[in-house]
Order: sequence, then C-alpha cells, then structure tokens
Amino acid sequence: MSRPDSSNTGPTESTPNGSGGPEPDIEQQRAELAATVGELTDRLDVPTRVKHAADERVEAVRNRPDLIAAAGAVLVAVVLVVVWRRRR
Repeated sequence: MSRPDSSNTGPTESTPNGSGGPEPDIEQQRAELAATVGELTDRLDVPTRVKHAADERVEAVRNRPDLIAAAGAVLVAVVLVVVWRRRR
C-alpha cells in the first residue's frame, strides 16, 4: 500500500464551481477500492474458481482426441484383465 502524499495535507481551495480540489482523487480512490474489493471477492469465491478450473480442464481434454483414445484403451485393458482374472 502506498502512503498518501504528505504535501497535500492542508485545506484546499475551492474552484469557481464550488467543488474542492481533492474530488478527482477521491473518485479515483473509490474506483481503485472497488476494483480491489472485486478482485478479493473473486479470489475468495473458491467454489466458483474450482468449477471454472474443472471446466477448463474438461474443455482441454475434449480438444485432445488422443487423450480420449488413450483413456479408452486403458479402460478396455482394465476390463480385459478383470474378466481374465475372474475366469481363472
């Protein structure tokens, strides 16, 4: 976190339209705070993050037919071993 500028600690002069000088700074700080709160909320929402990560992994596997074929081959091999052992 950064420290506030110590040179801007005194009273500010009003502009002709009646608004003080620090108004844009306050609005900027509010926007930054809102962005920070939003980011923290996203990081602390673990169930949504887990679901999002799982969806990304599922999509990555769906885009790799070679992995699907390898998983199918392993499944067939396991079934064949189980059947063969039961018959003995």
